[in-house]
Amino acid sequence: MRVEVAAALVFRNGRFLIGQRPPEKARGGLWEFVGGKKEPGESLPEALVRECREELDAPVRVGRIFCEVEHAYEDITVHLTLFHTELDGEAVQKEHTALRWITPEEIPDFAFCPADVEILEKIQKEYGAPASVGAIRRHLLTLRDASYQVFQSRLLPDLDDSLVIGVRTPLLRSYAREIFKNGQAEAFLQALPHVYFEENNLHAFLLEKERDFARALSQVDAFLPYVDNWATCDQMNPRVFRRNLPVLHQKAVEWIGSLHPYTVRYGIGVLMRYFLEDAFSYDDFALAASAQGDAYYVNMMIAWYFATALAKRPEETRAFLAEDRLSDWVKRKTVQKACESRRISDAQKEELRAWLKGRNDG
Repeated sequence: MRVEVAAALVFRNGRFLIGQRPPEKARGGLWEFVGGKKEPGESLPEALVRECREELDAPVRVGRIFCEVEHAYEDITVHLTLFHTELDGEAVQKEHTALRWITPEEIPDFAFCPADVEILEKIQKEYGAPASVGAIRRHLLTLRDASYQVFQSRLLPDLDDSLVIGVRTPLLRSYAREIFKNGQAEAFLQALPHVYFEENNLHAFLLEKERDFARALSQVDAFLPYVDNWATCDQMNPRVFRRNLPVLHQKAVEWIGSLHPYTVRYGIGVLMRYFLEDAFSYDDFALAASAQGDAYYVNMMIAWYFATALAKRPEETRAFLAEDRLSDWVKRKTVQKACESRRISDAQKEELRAWLKGRNDG
């Protein structure tokens, strides 16, 4: 008997979705793509929408065909059509024993149904990382510290825990130096987007080693849209940036005007690191304040910027704070961070607390 089967190739964050067949079914325990047989009167896309609703409890949007294969089992011949598919919402495990999101490099770790072998080879070929990039990821996984993974995940509430390996920063920086020396850096920097948090941090540490200003600026620009957490954002600081502060300032203005929150955060961080001393401009205070909004990690960076400004340029900063152009939340966080700083005297801290109390009482 020959049957038509529609299946879904669903990618998310560099991983694709697979399910494990229940033990009581034919080929039980093996892994497969979500999907199922076409019923009479259905088209293949219609069958896939129905099957995804039944197996994942989620609506999907069916796109173009990725590939078609035909495989003869002892009990049945399957003509399988795999569609690029977008999942609306989260997958719920309903009919499979387990669901997993895996990278193309992890394919060998799972036992799949024989009909899927040709498809998996095509996925590895088209979506797998270059050999050197795959080797880097495998090495990062060997550096995993389980207790540190738990600790790190708690600091990154916006990231799924499964995207954090748990590699301590000194080891990551040491590995960045090794990659930079052995010539693997270029391929890794081109392999965007990455999957793991540590891969993004490794990318940031490699960018810090670039010695050409224009190239460093271009590489940071290309990477920022993929930055998805505050830690990666704040640890990327190419030393070569100091060589051309006027151009860097123009870029900071552009970043702060972005719609991507971590690009905005990075731009404010650049103002804080490079433009609170000799290259300072009072207009930068208004630029930083203009980024206020609903994004928590942007507002936190604005507070950090003004707290640092209070330590480096106290008179100008107090004058700007008196203009009342910061939200109450940012003002409170600014004073809090300033009072936590060792660079601000106890007398100054008392003045800030009194100023904030006076603003609140008023």
